[in-house]
Amino acid sequence: MFGLFRGRSPQRPAWSRVGADAEDLREYDAFGPWLLRVGSEAEMPPRFRSAYEGLKHANYLIKIPRSIDRRDAFPGADLYGAVFAMDDDGFTSLTATDGAEGFTQRYLGWDEVAAVRTVSNLLRSEFVLLLKEGDALTVSYNSVSADLMSRVVGFIRQQLMVPDDFGPVLANEAEEFEDFFFNAMLAEERQGGQFMLPIHFEPPGRSCRNAQNRRRVTTGLLILLSGSELVIVDRDAPMRRRFFAHYAYRKTYVGLASVRGFRVQPPPDNAPGRFMMLELIMEQQRLGIACFKTPQRVIDLLRRRGVARL
Repeated sequence: MFGLFRGRSPQRPAWSRVGADAEDLREYDAFGPWLLRVGSEAEMPPRFRSAYEGLKHANYLIKIPRSIDRRDAFPGADLYGAVFAMDDDGFTSLTATDGAEGFTQRYLGWDEVAAVRTVSNLLRSEFVLLLKEGDALTVSYNSVSADLMSRVVGFIRQQLMVPDDFGPVLANEAEEFEDFFFNAMLAEERQGGQFMLPIHFEPPGRSCRNAQNRRRVTTGLLILLSGSELVIVDRDAPMRRRFFAHYAYRKTYVGLASVRGFRVQPPPDNAPGRFMMLELIMEQQRLGIACFKTPQRVIDLLRRRGVARL
């Protein structure tokens, strides 16, 4: 996991703009909690500049700021803790290590990625690559960069997508629902005229029970079909305390071609008010979706595609 780097704020020296290095000043003036695209070697953070030549042709080359208060930043400070790049072949991450100059590099081909996920909770957001080996790579960032990361996720989805015609086949099986939040999520996913068919919806606010049999309410679930992928929209946790403020939500984009099997695990002891678990199996990656009612349309879709029920 990298991003939103924390730790000690640097000891800010006394400095003046007069006589300061021009490149250091440009980096300092542009610095903030936001992600920034790198368009030249001069814009690459000094720690990672040696890698610029190999990444300069990437579709996206983005630097991630450390979590440093603006008052503690100064020209020439180590302001960025990570960089990531993407092209048609895969994803590269550079992460700062201890010491003044070191960093680690990791490369992932798109054929290693099972799904992509975004998580948002007020100002804190995460972008997650769920890997077929069962691991995950997480980038944390400030939600002020949501528009840029939306384009990043769109690019990745294009790399994982295998077009097919299952959408039109199921067009008469849309799930109807009324809920302000989930309708807003549906409208967001349909921007640009993208085909999105609701195939499973669970309204929030239903009475349920947690593992200790305490009363809770559901947070809701929406599963969309976009032809070659499932889009799973939930509130990060399937239940919450009644009257408890809950702002988190997440979207998980699963390429259907990656799903090799699935299983439905019933609620513990079949107790009322408990959740069942729909598990999508993508090689070593297991994606569990907590469901309060049977996701029958999703199950039917997977069966039609010849996905084995385990």
